[in-house]
Amino acid sequence: MSALVLLAAPALAQPAVEERLLRIEDARAASDADVSVVWEAAALPDARLRRLAVRTLGRLERAPLLPLAGRALGDADAAVRAEAANAVAQLTRGAADVPEAFTLLAARLAVESDAGVRDALLRSLGRLPFGSEREAREAERTLVAALPADGAAKGLESLVRLHRTLAPPAVETIRRLRTTVAPSSAEVPVPTARARRLALAALTTAGAADAAVVERAVGDADHEVRRLAAAALGSDAPLEGRDALLARVLQDAHAQVRYEAVRAWGRQLQRTSCEPIRAAVSDADPHVALLALDQLGAGCPASEPSPAPLLEREARALPAGGPAWHRAAHALVALARIAPDAARALLPAHAGHATWQVRMYAARAAGALAADAVLRELARDADDNVRAAAIDALIALKRPEAVPAALDALARADYQLIMTAARALQFVEPGEPRLAAIKALRNTYARIVGDRRDTSRDAREAIRLTLGALNDTAALPDAPRAPVPPVTLAAVQALRGTTLRWVMKGKGHFDLRLLVDEAPLTALRIATRAREGYYDGLTFHRVVPNFVIQGGSPGANEYAGDAAYMRDEVGLPSHTRGTVGISTRGRDTGDAQIFVNLVDLPRLDHAYTVFAEVAAGMDVVDRILEGDVIERVEILRDRPR
Repeated sequence: MSALVLLAAPALAQPAVEERLLRIEDARAASDADVSVVWEAAALPDARLRRLAVRTLGRLERAPLLPLAGRALGDADAAVRAEAANAVAQLTRGAADVPEAFTLLAARLAVESDAGVRDALLRSLGRLPFGSEREAREAERTLVAALPADGAAKGLESLVRLHRTLAPPAVETIRRLRTTVAPSSAEVPVPTARARRLALAALTTAGAADAAVVERAVGDADHEVRRLAAAALGSDAPLEGRDALLARVLQDAHAQVRYEAVRAWGRQLQRTSCEPIRAAVSDADPHVALLALDQLGAGCPASEPSPAPLLEREARALPAGGPAWHRAAHALVALARIAPDAARALLPAHAGHATWQVRMYAARAAGALAADAVLRELARDADDNVRAAAIDALIALKRPEAVPAALDALARADYQLIMTAARALQFVEPGEPRLAAIKALRNTYARIVGDRRDTSRDAREAIRLTLGALNDTAALPDAPRAPVPPVTLAAVQALRGTTLRWVMKGKGHFDLRLLVDEAPLTALRIATRAREGYYDGLTFHRVVPNFVIQGGSPGANEYAGDAAYMRDEVGLPSHTRGTVGISTRGRDTGDAQIFVNLVDLPRLDHAYTVFAEVAAGMDVVDRILEGDVIERVEILRDRPR
């Protein structure tokens, strides 16, 4: 059926249009006919379909399509215009300089009265790919004039972060950002907490968060603003009274603020005193305590007692099993840096522990200690993540034992381990050893090509790189794409009102509300895998406080995931605290690993899909530690119970 016939059909046929748009978006518009379908759909009477069409248009990421998005900026429906504002910026992704995009957005901003659309216009203005200082300055002036609106603050945060070398913020911009963070009582309107956060982030990036602004921010009612103030105190910008301000935030009621304060103290003041770091080892929040243990590995001033006895006690208190392994494992790695003899005495108990994560940390400690015998043993561990950590250490130490360990590792299935093994073989000796390495690398390449998994891409590229370093330039076959799960409109529509309950072993549960209208393809893949039991028994293998928790990898690492890559579905939703995204290793490389944003992370916007948000249980998310187990994922309907 042609596009024109389809789109001229009565309203009953409109679901077919929506399904066609889904497929076109998933394929990134394989033909000009697909683009025609998108644009014809943008002229339909149904405003919802017009919005979907404009969203699809933006996700094609082709700058020549800007005039189409520009026309949609004049749509009668505000939601369509907001989507068009985002599409204009998204169509310039990867372009070097597209002045037309600024012209379109600025012209619409001059006449736009809807607050939501203005917000989208301002946000989009700040992230355009400006090619000259003049263009960036024009955008900067436009955004400053709109402060303290949230969209203006967001646009300026993006502009400063992306273009500070092209156009450092003007004096007036700095003044207005400071006023947004710390407004006078006479100023109206009062900036929202989000505007204050974004303004402070922009100032810190620009190195312009002065002592007066930081002092005001330290006392802000919003804990995210206080956290950002603590981060500013850890920057290299000269700040009068830094130690006194850090002493305040070290006592903050919110753990995320204390975490940032401990990190800032370690960066700036640990050389003068370790006492706040020692005190933080006893913090009620485990993330703060673990950071403090890590930082003690940097040592303390000679005028203070050595932290070695404290670290030794912690490392010695290793439980025989269970989830409470983190303190001892972190302490051993820190101890290895400042008291090698004490760490060597404790290393065997850690290296032989039943919990594989403890053995992985032991491999890191063994690397710091140059404990070759332990590393050789761990390089053949039953767990591939332990093997990878041990081989990494042998590579760093330039030990010849890395080569046989790497050859053995190439027979394993884990892609991260194969990548590590490939790196170890880059400098293998000429002659028979090199020939053996080339043969093993080629055999491994052929095997993983046969896996027909998109997620083997990085391992394949690592092998290609190593073969090139070994002067083996014979052609290697391309890998076939993994079969992509089918997408139907009916399956997507069935997800509306769905919540995914993630039940964590020993910690309760948290609920994710799917954003089906924003990321339908992603929501469908994750919900389908959850329904199949894919996530049951997996872990959150990556926990970075004040950043994200990441999980859902069958290999408990970045490189093991669902076979078929997923399309990015970036759009209007921002990566605020409690939103949920998809981990990628480049454009359109999601593999069904999810991450939950622990704080606002504007730098992730428009680069990573947001497909859900935490509807309940954020306190559970905050308590998750590395290696915590996902018992199961339940599918709930309507509101979470």
